[in-house]
Parts: sequence; C-alpha cells; structure tokens
Amino acid sequence: MATVKILGSSTGLGVANNVSSATMVYCVNTDSAERTITVANTVGPENGGGIAGSLVLEAGQSIVIVKEPTDTVLSVAAVKATKVSRY
Repeated sequence: MATVKILGSSTGLGVANNVSSATMVYCVNTDSAERTITVANTVGPENGGGIAGSLVLEAGQSIVIVKEPTDTVLSVAAVKATKVSRY
C-alpha cells in the first residue's frame, strides 16, 4: 500500500459522511464480517461530484478510496474512515 499522511481523526461510517471534504479516505473494516462501502454523490459529475458506487471490504482489511470533496461514504459504524493524502 502507498504511504499516506493522516489529516484528521477517524470516524465510524454508520451515517453518510464526506469525511471532512476529503478527496482520499483511508477505510478499515474492524468488524468480523465483510461490509459494503458505498460512495454517493450529493451533486452530479457535471457539477463537480464524483461517480457513485459500492465495494465490499473483507473483515480486517483496509483500502484508500479516492473521491470528490462533496461525495459521501457510507457503511456501518465498524468501518472507520480517516481523511488522508499521499505522502
């Protein structure tokens, strides 16, 4: 995995969150089951929003998601998200 710089505190994704308007979000699944992470846009791509979609993150795994600042990330509270940047 690439090296990242932490830019904020982690938060659970039990509710839709733009993670402090992040463009890169480090997500880790702290649950014992796989969990779906959904990226949704509050504005369409023609107005600066990203492309919506979902992915499944296995238990104990992590991923960096690239998104637009207005896009939100949603999962369950056991999936933690932190605003990061490339280092």
